Amino acid sequence: MSTKQFIKATIEDYSFTNKVIRTEVEKDGSLTSLKTFVSKELSLKKQPFLIFFGPKKAKRFHELKKTNLNSLWELAKTEEVVLQVRRKVDLSKITELRKMLTTDDVDLPVSVLKVDNVNPEETGKRLQEVAKNFLEEIAEDPKNAAFRIPSRSSENVGYDDNSRMVLLGSHVVDRQFRHLSSVKSVVQLTGIMRYITEILHTDKHATKRHLFYRDVNLFENQRVSDGLLEDLGALLRVSRNSLNVIASAKGKVIGRMSFTEGGDKIDCTQGLGGHAITPMLDQVDDIESDAEFVLVIEKDAVFQDLAEDKFFNYLPCVLITASGQPDMATRMFIKKIHEELKIPILGFLDADPYGLDILRVYSIGSKALSFESVELAVPDIRWLGLLPSDIKEYSIPKSVLIKMSDNDMKRAEDLLNEDFVKSRPEWERQIRIMTDTGRKAEIQALAGKNWRFMTGTYLPTKIDSGDWV
Repeated sequence: MSTKQFIKATIEDYSFTNKVIRTEVEKDGSLTSLKTFVSKELSLKKQPFLIFFGPKKAKRFHELKKTNLNSLWELAKTEEVVLQVRRKVDLSKITELRKMLTTDDVDLPVSVLKVDNVNPEETGKRLQEVAKNFLEEIAEDPKNAAFRIPSRSSENVGYDDNSRMVLLGSHVVDRQFRHLSSVKSVVQLTGIMRYITEILHTDKHATKRHLFYRDVNLFENQRVSDGLLEDLGALLRVSRNSLNVIASAKGKVIGRMSFTEGGDKIDCTQGLGGHAITPMLDQVDDIESDAEFVLVIEKDAVFQDLAEDKFFNYLPCVLITASGQPDMATRMFIKKIHEELKIPILGFLDADPYGLDILRVYSIGSKALSFESVELAVPDIRWLGLLPSDIKEYSIPKSVLIKMSDNDMKRAEDLLNEDFVKSRPEWERQIRIMTDTGRKAEIQALAGKNWRFMTGTYLPTKIDSGDWV
């Protein structure tokens, strides 16, 4: 083998165009001489950059440092090596954002319902207490005996400026034991209570679908059993997780983090497709990470692109997707990471009303599960992109923009009337850009510039400049 190694280098220079060069590097060359050579070849002058290396076929790239320079030369003896030269990103804005995080408990208004995340034993005690009180009421005054369930109607749900979450008010509705309009619902609710008691006693988890199939004749359809399950959680003041009932999960995670799941060690840096987020979050422990931030991605296709690129090796982060509207497991997982690691959460979504609606669910919670907002919402999440203002800022080609439909315009106008948007002037400005231009864009529109524009230019620039809202 020659003392000189030919190393194919795929370069993204500071004018943000792709180059492929062939360089000759001495086998015993130092990292400094290699960087000097690259800087001269690419006319980088004093611009800071990083070099990553790895085998061309495997796409496993590692940052090149003095400690692994020999690994580069050894690898180059047997395989064609790819060098990636990428701009060095200043993470000081992320550090500043990290200092601003509010992970402490917030003071909630006394008039709202707050649920607790408790163990199965405590949930069982609360369930027995509710059942006991109901039976005593039946014995004393059967005409007025009732389950007093917090109302989940829109009139009892509102946005709270202090906590920056959607919360459930204190209004309750009576489901009376002997009233014709509610007797069926009472029977169904007691059925749910019976099945939840069985689940808690076995210390196992059941899906919502399994719960419905315990008695399809009683519940008639799953929407009924799902609604009763939420009623029971509100009645007991406990989270869904505390009932040991789970929904099908669709979230995935990859990046610089590890944790134990049911006692098994999960290394999220391994693999390309990401690790499925379990709906049994009570089984997730010992979270460890050296990531600087979490990037929550709307589209699975974009998540896969960043995962394959090992983007988390370039910028120290964790990548998460729920492939569209987030499921409870993904929301709980992000909340858990936010509280335990105390790192910023950044949202990467389409520049359209529905992308912002997804971000709203992550940030302030959903009206349907307003009584669990404290357990699910992350008010500190930041909207990194794709911002409507980025379309002009980054000269996204008109050919990849989409005309806003009538439904898009209506949804945008509805968002402008929401209290949480009114309390966020920059969100309001971004929505108005959409309505004024009549154009929207999906994240993939960034590929309209070039195929590496997202990872080589857009995301590094946004992180470096702290351009989020």
